[in-house]
Amino acid sequence: MPLPDPLPTPASPQTEASAPLTDPSLIPRGRKKGKTGPQALRRLEQLLPMLELPVAADRGALLAQWGTDASTARLFLEVGFGNGHTLATLAARHPQDRFIGVEVFLGGVASLLLRIQQEGLVNIRIATQGIHAILAERIPPASLDRVLIHFPDPWPKRSHHKRRLIQTPFLHLLASRMTPSAQLSLATDWSHYAQWMLALLEGDEHFVNLGQPGQFAPEPPDWVETRFQRKAQAEGRPVFHLLYGLADPGK
Repeated sequence: MPLPDPLPTPASPQTEASAPLTDPSLIPRGRKKGKTGPQALRRLEQLLPMLELPVAADRGALLAQWGTDASTARLFLEVGFGNGHTLATLAARHPQDRFIGVEVFLGGVASLLLRIQQEGLVNIRIATQGIHAILAERIPPASLDRVLIHFPDPWPKRSHHKRRLIQTPFLHLLASRMTPSAQLSLATDWSHYAQWMLALLEGDEHFVNLGQPGQFAPEPPDWVETRFQRKAQAEGRPVFHLLYGLADPGK
C-alpha cells in the first residue's frame, strides 16, 4: 500500500469548528482532556482515523503496507509523545523511516496532528490506546528498531509506584517486539525514577546496557530538546538517560 497523501492543510478556525462532533469517543474526559479546544477536537475527529497503524502479521508486511522496504527502513516507537515535538522532528529528519507514536492525552495528539498537516509528514502513525494493548495486539513480534520512552509519568508517591510504566512485565512484552539489534532509549528528570529504571533494566535478562553496566548513558547524539526538558532543568532537575539493547539469548 503506497504512502497516503499528506493530510489536508489546516482549516481556518471558523471552518474547523463549524460542525458539532459526531464521535463521542473523541471527547476527552478526566486526565486525557488537557488543553483541547473545539479546533483541536475537530482535527482529532477528521484526521486521526487517517493515521491508524496498519494491521500486519510481521514486520515486513507492516512496513510494506506503509509503503517502504523492511530491509532499508527503521521502525521507531515513541511511548507517550506529549505534544509530538520529538516524534515530528525525527520523522522530518528521517523520511525513509517509519514512526509510531502512542499517546492517551488527546490534547497532545491534536498538537501532533497540526504539525503533521503543516509539515506534510507522511511517515507517522498514531495510537491513542494504552501501550500494553498496542504492543500485544498491533505491533508484530521482532518489529521495532528503536523505542523512545522519554519523561514518563514518575508517579512520585510511594503508593503510586505500581502505576509506573517501567515494570518487569512491560519490559518483557516490549522486548518481544524489538528486533535483535534494537535500542531502547529512556529519559527522566526524576532521580528516584531514574534509579528505579536502572535497577529494573540492569536486573532484566532480556536487556543489556549499551554503555557501562550499572551506569546511566550520555545524551544520545540525535536527542531532541523539548520545552518540558528546559523547564525541568530551569527548576534544577537534571535529565538522566538510559540506553539498552536486547541481550543475546545465546550468552
